[in-house]
Amino acid sequence: MITLDDKLWKELKGGYKVVYDVSVPLRKLERSNDKKEINKIYEELWNELHHQGDVELASYLALPQLVRIAKDKKLFDWNVLAICVTIEQQRHQEKNPPLPT
Repeated sequence: MITLDDKLWKELKGGYKVVYDVSVPLRKLERSNDKKEINKIYEELWNELHHQGDVELASYLALPQLVRIAKDKKLFDWNVLAICVTIEQQRHQEKNPPLPT
């Protein structure tokens, strides 16, 4: 798992097939305890990591960090599970890239 301060995040594409640095909202999620802010972060992750069935490397690499943060903060709501399941499901579609080695 790459750390959230790795420069690679700035080069990865999200669901819109454009560069999206998902480390920024993940770090915000890690720091926040405000339910409204957490919900806004989830909304951003939904919008940027998955778009009409499209996912990319930022989507894949965000999942271990999202799970780690949720586990550490005990954020076990439907968003975490649903984002992970949606990205994993779409990963198997031919139009989306394979997992990196």
